[in-house]
Amino acid sequence: MVHYKLIYFNLRGRGELARLVLHHQEVAFEDFRFEREEWPKYKAGTPFGQVPVLEVDGKPLAQSNAIARYLARQHGLAGQNEWEQSQADMYVDCIYDLISGTRPIIYETDKEKQKEILQKFLKETVNPHLEKLEQQLIKNGTGFLVGKSITWADLAYYSFFSPMTERFGDSVIDNSPHLKKLVEHVANIPQIKKYVETRPKTTL
Repeated sequence: MVHYKLIYFNLRGRGELARLVLHHQEVAFEDFRFEREEWPKYKAGTPFGQVPVLEVDGKPLAQSNAIARYLARQHGLAGQNEWEQSQADMYVDCIYDLISGTRPIIYETDKEKQKEILQKFLKETVNPHLEKLEQQLIKNGTGFLVGKSITWADLAYYSFFSPMTERFGDSVIDNSPHLKKLVEHVANIPQIKKYVETRPKTTL
């Protein structure tokens, strides 16, 4: 049996998609978390001075997208053929673009300024993307972004929009009923629900 060790801060952040893939497929792994103040003692041991890092039988793999994609392909969540895999990759890349856009919001301490930045981000970046996403979900007609079954792309959208709605309210996706249904579907998958209920409580 392969031994997986996922090394990341005690946060959801960029390590959460890999965790969701593993939990969804009920794959045993070591979820190694550490606090921010402990980072200096682990940094030198990582391939590029960044986390997350996935150790596969002791061999390191860095970059969050590469890690989650590898796990999805190893465990049946990447898509049923090369076209579906490429489509799933495309949607996950979109999520990583959105993640980058949330940093100014998360780290803004002034509540009024944070609200302004959030509204600008939603109007100029998120909402135009959600319009395209709704079209895809309607066109695909299966309730999933790609193909006829869940892929890591669906987990990626859940991973991004679940904390967004927790933090800023359901109005973030109120105008995207198909995405909202997808997020709710993922949240109610038994193995995902169990993980979410038992994972460490963190702000991010």
